[in-house]
Amino acid sequence: MNQATSFTDTYANLQNQQQVGLVFSMPLVDWGRRKSIVKTAELTRDQVQRSVAQEERSFEQTVLTQASQFAALAEQLRLAERADSLAQRRYDITRATYLLGRLSLTDLSLASNAKDSAKRTRIFALRACWVAHYRLRALTLYDFDKQAPIVANR
Repeated sequence: MNQATSFTDTYANLQNQQQVGLVFSMPLVDWGRRKSIVKTAELTRDQVQRSVAQEERSFEQTVLTQASQFAALAEQLRLAERADSLAQRRYDITRATYLLGRLSLTDLSLASNAKDSAKRTRIFALRACWVAHYRLRALTLYDFDKQAPIVANR
């Protein structure tokens, strides 16, 4: 054989010849292919950067919305607790008045239903408040009770 694919193999199995040939293959013109590849990569990079910036803004908006929702739910819980307290007082007064014979059983039933409804509303408001608290905590990875970042156990 008078040819080799690598430079070191050219001296293996020599025959009595004193010629060495070396061939380079290099394109002289790529018709703008490299420039096109670079431009495509730059456009892709710019698109990814814009996408990341949009995701960051969206995440910040989600956190702000969750925080304001939590504040509103905390106020709703405070009002539900006040309504529950008033409904309980109304029931106690109605029951005492019923036992004295001054109110009908219908009035006592209405007061009992209002008390139970107010209790249910308070429980639902408490649940919603805790769910919002833990959603905000999961989004921010921050423990608001301990005033410290949440660190994953490793």
